Amino acid sequence: MARYVYMLCGLSLWLGCGQGPLAVSDTSYEPKLVIEGVLRPGVGVEGIRITRNLRVDEPIRSSELIPSDVRAAIVDLSNGQSFALKMRSTERVEDRLFSYEGADLRIVEGGSYALSVEATVEGQTLRTYAVTTVPEAGFRIVSLSDEELPYRPLDERGEPMHFSLDIARSPSSDFYLITARPRVATSANFIYDNPFTQQSRASVERDLADFNFRWDWIQNTPSGPGLSTIKLLWFYLWFYGEYDIVVYAADEQYARFIQTHDRVQEADGNFHSAAFSIEGDGIGYFGSALVDSVQLRVLR
Repeated sequence: MARYVYMLCGLSLWLGCGQGPLAVSDTSYEPKLVIEGVLRPGVGVEGIRITRNLRVDEPIRSSELIPSDVRAAIVDLSNGQSFALKMRSTERVEDRLFSYEGADLRIVEGGSYALSVEATVEGQTLRTYAVTTVPEAGFRIVSLSDEELPYRPLDERGEPMHFSLDIARSPSSDFYLITARPRVATSANFIYDNPFTQQSRASVERDLADFNFRWDWIQNTPSGPGLSTIKLLWFYLWFYGEYDIVVYAADEQYARFIQTHDRVQEADGNFHSAAFSIEGDGIGYFGSALVDSVQLRVLR
């Protein structure tokens, strides 16, 4: 999934409509812990990112993004048991994620879990806390319309045919996120003959990251159990070859963040923050999701 690093919180942003450039004030800066984490049943606790925000006028130094004394734990709210998280030791700062390495913590459908984090930032002890309830069991991909198709085949009416998935919904989730990632993504297998954009080999190589991962969330999914159909539009699929298609049934916290993280500017130009379901001295997201996947192939 996409990852976000929030470099500033509590910033006063003002934009005079039609009255010149954006004016940024740093007077209301407050140190914050930045949380990015999603729990998934069956895979344990892994990939939780814990960093800090920075002032808008402060140089970004990756070595300072992670406080040196982070203390983090997952609490199983069914019994109150706490499990300390450990940071992965690696040279790349972006790979220094937190996880639980034991086998005695199980993330289960319908279970509730809390993330507790404490760290020192600029001489202040910051504490943050967040809770997620994993969606209830029942979600799965029921069927895939076609395992393979040529690129944008036409039906008898001359309309493009699409891959589609039928999913069984979770009783407690009405938010479904779908991602499409090609197993091989290069300028050699890019689909140049497409109706959406004109690209050269050089532009594909330059902007490869813009094409090799696509995601979207499904609008207006009914609440409660039942079947829904997801159509994979062709502008998700930019390469010939095999794809991994992953569908997530998300909890409310993760859903609210996904729906708001890139919609933070009002019509009048003023800014607001995304929906952070995190208490205390934190921003970001901590949620959970059920996950299922299929594979498909786009033929030349």
